[in-house]
Amino acid sequence: MIHPAPYESTGVSPWRNTRKSSKGNGPDTTAAKSWCGVQYFFLGIIFLLPFQFALNVSENADLVVTRILIPAVFFLWLIRSFAKREIWIANRAETWLIVSFLFFSALSLVLGLDWEKGLRKFLYLFSIFPIYFVGADLFRDARFKIRAIRTIWISGFLAASSGLVQFALPFFFGFNATLKIWKNIAPFFLGSSFGKLVAANPSWLVNISGGTWMRAFGFFPDPHMFSFFVSLCLFVGLGYFAWEKNSSWKILAGLGAIFMFLAIVFSFSRGAYLGVMAGSLFFLVVFLKRSGNLGKAVAVGAVFSVLALIFFQGAVQNRLASAFNPREGSNAERIKNWQQAVEIIKGYPLAGVGLGNYSSYVDPTSSERSSIYAHNVFLDVAAETGLLNGVILLALVAAGIWRNIFSRNMLGLGIASSLVYFSVHGIFDTPIWSPQVLVIFLVMLALNLSLSSGAKMTKQT
Repeated sequence: MIHPAPYESTGVSPWRNTRKSSKGNGPDTTAAKSWCGVQYFFLGIIFLLPFQFALNVSENADLVVTRILIPAVFFLWLIRSFAKREIWIANRAETWLIVSFLFFSALSLVLGLDWEKGLRKFLYLFSIFPIYFVGADLFRDARFKIRAIRTIWISGFLAASSGLVQFALPFFFGFNATLKIWKNIAPFFLGSSFGKLVAANPSWLVNISGGTWMRAFGFFPDPHMFSFFVSLCLFVGLGYFAWEKNSSWKILAGLGAIFMFLAIVFSFSRGAYLGVMAGSLFFLVVFLKRSGNLGKAVAVGAVFSVLALIFFQGAVQNRLASAFNPREGSNAERIKNWQQAVEIIKGYPLAGVGLGNYSSYVDPTSSERSSIYAHNVFLDVAAETGLLNGVILLALVAAGIWRNIFSRNMLGLGIASSLVYFSVHGIFDTPIWSPQVLVIFLVMLALNLSLSSGAKMTKQT
């Protein structure tokens, strides 16, 4: 049966089977081994996110491997749950907000302008969101939580490393050679049709003060989603760094954070810059408040700002400064997109224009994979699926942040800071249609439930 229950976290797996074997030689380990298989499968999905590849299932349809692996692990989780005759679901606000979000997204297909245009996004959402329900159950095992957090940190580090290597290549081989390499490999990682579309219209280069730079983006389609993913992992890593007592793991976490920070800097994503600043300030203030040193926050913040201005001069500083110039080309276009989305919401407040109908509503001649969108995740969701659903998404992020404000768990503070980042960068981009970003976002929400449950966390050496 389906069993919604208050979250209870333990130091051992909730699925440990203590039945005696038929031979009476000890506990039956079959169930435990099967559950460990699900756990490692789950961690493998997170680990592979920076290098996910796509299958070309038809001429205009690509299927990233993540959208195959998540339903597979969800299916295994269901089989194991049915064997226990119980499907465990966390009875928390986040769970019901997620269910509501999916419901109103599906409802917009019926009430929207053209349900066929939204079918691709509908299938996408229902192939990714199951990872939240699996994770919420798995994270009741306190030891597994730490493994998952380490895996997120490693995944972010790998993404950052690949981005930094790709960013450095033009200094050795030149822009043209590097662009040719990445355009050739894009169809493998992004899919044949989508990869060709990205290669034909890339946002991989940026002009800053008259100079052209290649941006860090790794194997992601663009620097914005790359910086989104790495930044979310960065704050999880910062929480882990503050929590970890083992010196070896602490040093590795610190080095990983440095790599991720540099990758974000060289993505030249202004939304990421603002998000990292907001998330870092949140982390710092809450940390100092917990330690009773809130008065030092202003001084530390001032020193941090001065050091940032000194260190990040030239291209990075100019790129950040341009974020506050409303007349700058991309800024002016983004403001226009926001105004456009607001008008759509006013005209279709109940269910929006329908999931997947935004681009065709703005430009009826646009293709199915058009890049037309509101450049704001909350406005995008509200315009396509209704104002209420936009509020639900905002409430989902806010609930995750609020849950850990008063918790003294540093791991939870790291995740809360990443959600602050999500809310700020989300003002400028729409990350939920990136499988890597959406998966990490949902995994963090599931982790949030267990980290705020008051369970004792076991330090692992």
